[in-house]
Amino acid sequence: MTEQRHNRGYGTAAGLFGVLAVIFLKFKVAILAALKAVPLLKLGWLLKGSWTMIFSLGLYTMMFGWRYAVTLVGLIYIHEMGHYIFMKANGLNPKAPVFVPFLGAYVAMTNLPRDPVLHAWVAYAGPLVGGLGAVALYWLGIQSGNVYLIAAANTGFILNLLQLVPVRPFDGGFISACISKWLSVPGIILLVLTALCFHSVLLLVISAFAGFSMVSRWHDPDPGALVSGGQRFLVTLAYFGLAACLAWMYWLSEGQLIGVSG
Repeated sequence: MTEQRHNRGYGTAAGLFGVLAVIFLKFKVAILAALKAVPLLKLGWLLKGSWTMIFSLGLYTMMFGWRYAVTLVGLIYIHEMGHYIFMKANGLNPKAPVFVPFLGAYVAMTNLPRDPVLHAWVAYAGPLVGGLGAVALYWLGIQSGNVYLIAAANTGFILNLLQLVPVRPFDGGFISACISKWLSVPGIILLVLTALCFHSVLLLVISAFAGFSMVSRWHDPDPGALVSGGQRFLVTLAYFGLAACLAWMYWLSEGQLIGVSG
C-alpha cells in the first residue's frame, strides 16, 4: 500500500510537472538563453558580498540550529534563482538575491517587465524552480531512507506553495494580476487562515498589509485588460497546476513524516 502511494505520488507529480514543461516549451528560447548567460560555473559571484545571506544563516543558526538554517537558506536560494534565471533570460538585469530574515529574500531588477504577462512568468519561475528543488530532495529522501531530506522537501513544498497565495507581496499576487483581480479576495482569506493555522503573527501582519494594498489598488486600471485570452489561459493553467502539484507533494511528504514518527 505504501509503495502504491509512492508510485501514485510520483505519477501525479510527474504528470503535473509534465504539463508545466509543455507550457514552458513556449519559452524554450528564453530558457536556452538563460543557460548560456548564467552557466553554473559562473554563479560564484552571487555569493561574493552576499552578506545578507550570511547574516540570515547566522541568525537562523542561533535560533534553530545549523541544520535547519542551512536547509531554509538553501531552499530560499533555489527559489530566488528561479526568478534570477528567468529575469536574466529576458534582459531584466537582475541583481544578486537579498535575504531578509524571517521574510525570505528577493531579487531586484534594473529593467521592469514590459507587460503583466512577463511579470507573471518572472514571478512564477521562483515557485516552479523551488518546487522542482523540493521534489529532488523528496526523491533523494525516499530513495535513501533519509527522513531529514523528506522533512526538508516538506518545508520546501509549503514555502513555495505559500508564495502562490494570490496577493502581493507574494509571487502569486503578481501572477494573479493577469488572471483576475478578484483572486486577491480569496487570497487574503486564505492568508489569514494560514496565519491562524500556523499561529503566525508575522503572517497576520503581512495579511493586514496585503489587505490595505488590495484596497488601495482596487480602482487602479486592471493589468489583466492588457492580457489576451490565450495568454490568460496559459498563465491560469500553469498557476493552478503548480499549486495543485505543490499541495499534493506537501500532503505526500507530510504523510511520510507522520508515518515515521508514528
